[in-house]
Amino acid sequence: MKRTVLFIVFSCLVINFSGQGISRLDSLKIHLSEEKSDTGKIILYYRIAHELQFSNLEESLLYAKKALDEAERMKFIKGRGNALIQLGNIEQIKGNYPEAEKYNLQALDILSGINDEAGIAICYNNLGIIAHNRNEYATALEYYKKSLEINNHIGRKSGSATSIFCIGTVYENQAKYDSALIYYFEGQAISESIGDARLMAYAKTSLANVYFMMDNYSKSLEYNEDAIKLFEKAGNDYGLLKVYISLGQTAGLIDSTDLALWFYRQALKTGYKLQTTNDIGNILFSIAGIYENMGLYDSSYVNYKKSYNLFIAVENRENSALSLISMARLLNQKNNHKDARIFLNEAIKTAVEIGSPSALTESYREMAFTWSYLNDFRQAFSYLNKYSDSKDSVMTVEKQRQILELQTQFETERKEKENALLKKDQRILQTTRNSLITGAVLLLTIVVIIFRSLSIKKRDNKLLREQKEEIARQKDIVEYQKASITDSIRYAKRIQSAMLPPDDLMKGALQDSFILYLPRDIVSGDFYWLKQISDNRALACAADCTGHGVPGAFMSMLGMSLLSDIINRNFDHIVSGIFTPADILDNMRSRVKDALRQSGKEGESRDGMDMAICIIDSGTGKLNYAGAINSVYIVDNGVLTELKGTRNPIGIYPNEISFVNNERVFPKGSMVYLFSDGYYDQIGADGGKFLSKNFRKLLSEISHLKAGEIKEKLLRTHFEWRKDEEQIDDILVMGIRI
Repeated sequence: MKRTVLFIVFSCLVINFSGQGISRLDSLKIHLSEEKSDTGKIILYYRIAHELQFSNLEESLLYAKKALDEAERMKFIKGRGNALIQLGNIEQIKGNYPEAEKYNLQALDILSGINDEAGIAICYNNLGIIAHNRNEYATALEYYKKSLEINNHIGRKSGSATSIFCIGTVYENQAKYDSALIYYFEGQAISESIGDARLMAYAKTSLANVYFMMDNYSKSLEYNEDAIKLFEKAGNDYGLLKVYISLGQTAGLIDSTDLALWFYRQALKTGYKLQTTNDIGNILFSIAGIYENMGLYDSSYVNYKKSYNLFIAVENRENSALSLISMARLLNQKNNHKDARIFLNEAIKTAVEIGSPSALTESYREMAFTWSYLNDFRQAFSYLNKYSDSKDSVMTVEKQRQILELQTQFETERKEKENALLKKDQRILQTTRNSLITGAVLLLTIVVIIFRSLSIKKRDNKLLREQKEEIARQKDIVEYQKASITDSIRYAKRIQSAMLPPDDLMKGALQDSFILYLPRDIVSGDFYWLKQISDNRALACAADCTGHGVPGAFMSMLGMSLLSDIINRNFDHIVSGIFTPADILDNMRSRVKDALRQSGKEGESRDGMDMAICIIDSGTGKLNYAGAINSVYIVDNGVLTELKGTRNPIGIYPNEISFVNNERVFPKGSMVYLFSDGYYDQIGADGGKFLSKNFRKLLSEISHLKAGEIKEKLLRTHFEWRKDEEQIDDILVMGIRI
């Protein structure tokens, strides 16, 4: 979920009311008991309300209202404006953005009338936060930059750092992590220069979020642990709530389910205590995600629904879209694809309107799965391409490199400043020593020599450290790139698997049969196809496409789509026997040539596929067969018969001839084998191929076994032959008992 915006901001904004450095809650209450003037009491009322907003909203509201009532009675204009700001802060934390906006606009009007620049800057920043939480990023940036300009003009560094962090958070929510990191480092530098613990804590949580998005969970945990110490020390319950949410997310991603639930439940208790609606929605969404991973789908759906209603109530449109996507995913699990599409269309519409790349990416991905479940693979491909394009725009490898370079630059600049201060101190010490010990020339020479040696050693150590960091950075980039590519291919495998005939079709149409399917890579260039024609007749196909891996998979999915279309269009003729396997192959060749725009010109694509198609009548033992390059083997009582295919592939070929249909009758109990060349082309430990003659011999020897035992024997023989050698091609063997 998108991080809720700027929870530490309020701890920095009202600092204006007391200048540089405010006492904590107990000290403020002591001052209140001793304060004599009415205006002084009003100031203390809204300062106390500000401190309480992070631990007790109800008590904070009482003090804020008391401040407003007294300020109106005393006609204390500045006090009235500041009290309204504090009331706006309370409503913003509760997620009541219309009320928060109303209070801040009233305060802005009042403080502009007396030209209170610090108060005006706070109002602009608060209005930016409200727009930000509504996903109105352009409006939020406009307010934040106005606030930053005023704070810079009056030299209010805590206010400048606050606005800078706010701007960085906008870019983080838009997945512009390089820009976000620039602002976070700048804000961190200002926070450390003025020693503001609350701003330093916010810097820690901001950097933790960036590392979280970069999948560097150990670094994210480190920064969040530092932030917890700062918030506990300050008694800031609201800050702790945010960090517990972040820690819950991190624990979930490293598969610590129990720890993640513990963190979320701690956050939920605090959320209900503080009445922070948006935060409660975020926590419930995260808990729903854990229940989903545990297979508790009903509990998961209930929590997603609760989070969706809360996000709608606070106008958090991005998170409401993400909730819709999650509910759609669970509906797909229950085969309710119609309602899933309704939810996803609404999520896509919202994501486009608010410009949310993360919500749009997730919507496209789940919509691709939804269409694949409905067997509309054209739509599935369309949304898969949209998902890939959207995902690439969110976090490219170049952005990762820029982010890491910015981190290195920031750390280097800080080290250089520390070294400059150290060298300055050393020069002062050396000057003092020279003035006191003017005669100790020999001692001075020894000190200079030792110092020079240490400097050389320090320089060499720094060079080694930088080289080590560069190697680690390059390794992280390569690992991220590999993981990203692998994830995309795994999604493609899910769609390819959905297009293959289901296992129950094999069991229902062809008894005592098996399929041995071993892709060389995650996705395969081989594919198989089954179709029940009548009670006793079934169509079976095995194909070997050009290439393997991703290129082969594209060809295989084209082949499956075209084969399915040809069979469905001519199904009645196939049933009647008018449309033969040879006719299917002729049609396939023509459709593949059209799809790949093959005309025979020099230099154009020669891609295609080898294929064998059989129509098997289990009642009569009749077999109709046609092959493009590929043969089919029939084994009866240990005797193997080969029916050879036409020496033409499915695709462009110089000497193109029509495919030939073969019709034979075999005894019941015979085993029919369709296959690609991957099994017998496999390289063994001795460097040689398994060869087709050994493949035929093996089939002759084991065909009397049951189909499951034949598959097991083929698989075991393959691994015994291959041993430590890599698989060189996709493997497909289909066995069908007549």
